Amino acid sequence: MAKVIFTAWKNKAQLAEVRNEFYPSPSYDGPDMRTHACAVVEAWKLRGNVPHHVEATALLTDAILHDDAQMNSIFSIRATYSAAFCRFVTGLVDSKVQGPRKTMFQRAADLGLPASFVELRHEATHREPPSLVVLRKASQRSLEWLWDNYWANIDDLGAFSNVDHENSASVQSALTRVLKEFSTGSVPAEPQRKKRKRDQEVSISTDLISFCGASSEAVKLLPTVLLEEYILVDSERKIGESMNNLFDKWDPVLQKITEHHPSFLMYLSEDLIHKLLFDVTRDSPKDAVAEGLFLWLTHILTSASWASHQPYCSRSYILTACDENPNHWAQMLSDRLREHGGVRKSNATSGRTSKGSSAKRSAHQNGDRHVSGVDEKLLTHGWGLVEKWDSRALGVASAH
Repeated sequence: MAKVIFTAWKNKAQLAEVRNEFYPSPSYDGPDMRTHACAVVEAWKLRGNVPHHVEATALLTDAILHDDAQMNSIFSIRATYSAAFCRFVTGLVDSKVQGPRKTMFQRAADLGLPASFVELRHEATHREPPSLVVLRKASQRSLEWLWDNYWANIDDLGAFSNVDHENSASVQSALTRVLKEFSTGSVPAEPQRKKRKRDQEVSISTDLISFCGASSEAVKLLPTVLLEEYILVDSERKIGESMNNLFDKWDPVLQKITEHHPSFLMYLSEDLIHKLLFDVTRDSPKDAVAEGLFLWLTHILTSASWASHQPYCSRSYILTACDENPNHWAQMLSDRLREHGGVRKSNATSGRTSKGSSAKRSAHQNGDRHVSGVDEKLLTHGWGLVEKWDSRALGVASAH
């Protein structure tokens, strides 16, 4: 017998209509329909069987609409944000209480909910309401999470409907089409330029995040398309040409994808290093494309804007690849990374050894490897023991 499912809406078209009011497309230039969408969800709640994701979207959106200091006090705005956010998080993790006993962090991890959401929910519940800046950002991130984990999947995958997600060629073709549309998009005139640019970034980020979540191949193929189609590095660029415009354009998109799919940055950094070091045609110091690849790597691995995402990159692998595949760009990249990270050069690249490093190697050669517990390979990459360890109880000041 078929299972009967009762919904608060008559058909999926009604749900899709409300979704479009909560999340209007970048090209939409009509009136703001979010208030109407919140009212519809409130009416649905009277019928019952409203999914938590739908209710949470309405609560968070209503909190954003309530954010008007001329109409409401700051305290009430913070309280409204806090209540909507706490109900969003609590409603999700409470839906996973069945089964083995787990902490709230573990249940959130099972759902793919960021641990920072649970921490902020605890702060808002048991301490002072967080600042408006924190609450605004958390509410926006929550709406993005709800889009990726519910709204994007109610009928199709937006720009990627009709894509065979098991066919690598189909996935790559769909990625290429969408990326090129964003890459070659026209620049609007002032004063709408910044708003239009932000809308385009949100649109492509949402599409790519949803697609990566639906296709196991997309996360791996996305870096390949970005590089093979010369999207991140212009094939016509000149040596010494600035990359700042490309950084400004793609940083928000790539970082947003990394937040939802951290492995994407690992694949991207590996593809960049492979094209830079393992392609013999890129060895020339006058190769402008190779310079672009080098600049992207150093930008991702050393710039402050990427600091929170850099742990997803394997610096040790990149340094080892530079040491074992020496060319002009490998030497430059190795020098830049070691300089930025304060890592000493190994014998393979510098031919010199510091006194401290020599002493440690001498200790290993004299049979002290087991005592020190440091492998020689780690020493060559900057790891080692401190010369003197000051051991004392917490809260006790040093003698000097």
